[in-house]
Amino acid sequence: MVGSLAFAALGAAVVLGHRRQQWTTRCWAVRNWTFVKGWRTRPPGQVLSALIWAVLIGGIIGWDLASFAVQSHSLPTLSYFIGRVTRFRVGRGLFFALWLGTGVYLVTGRRLRSPR
Repeated sequence: MVGSLAFAALGAAVVLGHRRQQWTTRCWAVRNWTFVKGWRTRPPGQVLSALIWAVLIGGIIGWDLASFAVQSHSLPTLSYFIGRVTRFRVGRGLFFALWLGTGVYLVTGRRLRSPR
């Protein structure tokens, strides 16, 4: 049941999101590569924020890869820590609110900043 629900959600995202992206994946990749190539000409704030995001995402992926490779209780996965918080109702509520808030920010963030 969960698999069919996930498949239906993915299908709905593909169908409803078709031609709604601002940029194609190729355009997005080219723009990111251009940003990385010309990082010296960018304002320091842009470079710093990109570096912080890269370190954060790389650290999260590295932590999980290391914990899965070691398979030891001394180096638990991030899902272990999240499970410790979400086993309580308050923790589940906070994570759900964080999830909804992140979604609202990602969906409306660009629209709020761009002039119409």
